[in-house]
Amino acid sequence: MVYAIGLAGIATAVFFMINAGINPRARPPGLDDVNPSTATSGSFMVLGAFHVIAILFYVEDDTPKKARADTDPHDSKKPDSFTGFIRQPWYKVLSVGPISAAFCAASIFIWHSFAKFPGSPGTVWGDYSTSPASALTVFLLCWASTNIGFTFASICEAFNRDLFGLTILSGVIMAILALVIGLGFTDLPKQPTESALTMAAIALPLTLLTVIGVRAWAVARVARIDANRPRPSTQETQRSTKSGSDHHHRPAPGQPPFDMLRDGERVLMHFNSERSPQSQLLIATDQRFVRASILGSDRTSVLDQASPSQLTGASSRRVGRDLMTTAHFRDRQDMQVIGGDPEHSREFAEAVTRLAQTGQIRS
Repeated sequence: MVYAIGLAGIATAVFFMINAGINPRARPPGLDDVNPSTATSGSFMVLGAFHVIAILFYVEDDTPKKARADTDPHDSKKPDSFTGFIRQPWYKVLSVGPISAAFCAASIFIWHSFAKFPGSPGTVWGDYSTSPASALTVFLLCWASTNIGFTFASICEAFNRDLFGLTILSGVIMAILALVIGLGFTDLPKQPTESALTMAAIALPLTLLTVIGVRAWAVARVARIDANRPRPSTQETQRSTKSGSDHHHRPAPGQPPFDMLRDGERVLMHFNSERSPQSQLLIATDQRFVRASILGSDRTSVLDQASPSQLTGASSRRVGRDLMTTAHFRDRQDMQVIGGDPEHSREFAEAVTRLAQTGQIRS
């Protein structure tokens, strides 16, 4: 929401400066330095380019501060999402484009009412105050531009853990596309309204399907890499043990997963992926729901956790050759582990769903 308002405000400021003939780069800024007829194309370029790079401002993190404080220090340097993008629930990801596009499309009505050059009838700019088709065209194309940027952001996140060169390459391509699409937007005001709307109506569903598919692949790839991440070395473990983190991470009596319990906390159920070299677990306790890994054979490391009130259920399904056991939550990203016994996975998913719906482990 803040980004949408900010982007609309920046584009509006650019429009009014150029519309008044002010060159903001002049020292000092003066009048009659630029042609007011270019106000529309310059402002549209800002809209197109900034929608593509919206991911740069997508800094919201779904992990609660308390959960981050409780995360095991061995995993603090684990390569993670740059922005929290792939950790966000779907509704947050898919709402960025339309919200930003709506604010920007609405702001153009203000531009048009003050424009010195209102455009030719039959064009996107000329029809803006008289036909809803022009505003709809801008809305759809801005949304589609955000989807293009998010597609390459998903690729960046997918390779961030193991192929950083591809992450950099994807980021460079995204920046180039922002420039190209921004330049393409400069010509949009002069386009016939009907043909521009047709192009926008085709572009939006294509980009929407693409970003949904690529992001789903990125989430699955990151989960697979996390599941197979090698455990810390003995030296790292010893250094961490000496660093004064005993308050949260001192092993309690018992074997994993019971060694991660806080005072008064008890395990209700858990599922072990049983993968080498490092197993991962989904653990339901009476105080939290946890995704964890086993370091060596005698210690549980918390990777992620959520409040029981956020839990909505769990599922067990095959994705290709992998067995995915997933815990679902409201207002945050799901937790999942790969591997394990299919029968145990199914029973665990049923029990977690029952727990979320009824508050009871057994019917």
